[in-house]
Amino acid sequence: MKRALLLLVSLYAVSAYGRGISYVTINYQSYNPATGNFDLTQAIQYQLPDPTTFGAGPYPVFIYIPGTYEPYNDPLAAMFMNQMALRGFLAASVQYMNTETNQTCTEYTARAQGIYDATRATSAVGALCSAAKSDCNKGITTSGISQGAELALQSADFAPQVKAVFALSAGDQFINVLPIPFKLPCEDKVNTNIPANRLTVIDGISDPYFGGQSNIQGVSGLTCPNGTFQCWSPDGSGAGWYIVQDWQNAIGFAGHCYFFDGNTQPYSCGGTPDPNWKPGATYNWSLGTNLDWLATFGTHRNFSPTGY
Repeated sequence: MKRALLLLVSLYAVSAYGRGISYVTINYQSYNPATGNFDLTQAIQYQLPDPTTFGAGPYPVFIYIPGTYEPYNDPLAAMFMNQMALRGFLAASVQYMNTETNQTCTEYTARAQGIYDATRATSAVGALCSAAKSDCNKGITTSGISQGAELALQSADFAPQVKAVFALSAGDQFINVLPIPFKLPCEDKVNTNIPANRLTVIDGISDPYFGGQSNIQGVSGLTCPNGTFQCWSPDGSGAGWYIVQDWQNAIGFAGHCYFFDGNTQPYSCGGTPDPNWKPGATYNWSLGTNLDWLATFGTHRNFSPTGY
C-alpha cells in the first residue's frame, strides 16, 4: 500500500547568499518513477572553492539534497554550497524527482540510489566524481533537509566514499501521518551503512513529521536519557543528535523548518534563516557548527560554550 506525505521546504525570497558566485551545471540520470529506471535527466549545480585559499584542486566533494518541492538551485541550497566551498569542497546541489508525494522506503531507496550509486557512471556521484577539480577519493560528505535528509542517511549504502552525513529534520517514522506511526525501516541506523560516529541529525522538538526522541535515536543509533535534547558520541568524534527546543530559535517555535524564522505553524516553512542557525551563529545546532564538523569528515566538533 502506498502512503503519501508532503514534506514542504519553502525557499526564502531574499538572500545575499550566492550573489556573484560562479556555478557549474552538469547533468546525471536520476531515478524515474514513471519508468522505474535510472533514466530521468536531472541537473547538478556546483561551486568550486577559492584556489587562492585551497589550491588548484582536485577537491573533496560535498552534496546537498533539497527537501520536497525545494528547487535544487534556491537560496537555501546556495547557502549550503557556498558554506562548504568556503571549507574547501567542490560543493554541489542535486536535483531529483522531489515532487512525488509517495514517500516510503521503496521510493526513498530508489531515489537515494539514483543519486549516490558509485557503481554507475551516470549517477549524481558518478557525474560529480568525474567532474573537473573533484576527487571523491579524498572523501564525500553529504547533507539534506526533510526528504533530502532521508536520502542522505542512505548515501553510504551506495557510495563507500561517503565519510560523514549531516541530516536536518529526519527520522525513522512519520509521527503525524495515518496510520500512526508510519515506520521507515530503511532509515533505522541498523539498516544504514554510515557509521553512527560519522552521522549528525538535528530535528525540531515541535516537528509534526519527525519530532520526538525515539525518532531521532532510531536514525542516529545513539541513545541518551529521556528528556535529553543533545546526545553526542562517546568517542568524542562529535557525531550525535540534537533536538532544537522551542525557546532556542528566534520565533520560539522549533517545527519541521526550525531553521527559518517564518516557521510559526507546525507545517509551515518559510521566511529567512533563523539568526541562531544561519552562518555566524555558533550554537551546537547552528549550521556553521555542523558544517565545520562535516568538513572534518566527522572527526571532531568544537562545542559552543553555552551548549545550545
